Amino acid sequence: MIGIFFVVVALVLGELGFTLLALIPNAVLGVLLVFAGLELCPLLRSLKSNEEYFIALLIAGIALAVANMAWAFGAGILADLFIRRFKIKI
Repeated sequence: MIGIFFVVVALVLGELGFTLLALIPNAVLGVLLVFAGLELCPLLRSLKSNEEYFIALLIAGIALAVANMAWAFGAGILADLFIRRFKIKI
């Protein structure tokens, strides 16, 4: 919900919105990041197979290595399609 607020502020206010968002202390942004991570943790319980865990770890590893999360997401999709297509067991 707060992410939607930040996007709307950035899009509606433009450069002024960026200036206002830059006033938020890094500690507050860190706490928001921690809470977002904690909200994503229960999703790991829905993973059932080793292949699904592998894809999750692959996406996380690539996301840590590169600056653009889209690369990690795309690589995860391609790896999942490859694993399902050729029925690879991990």
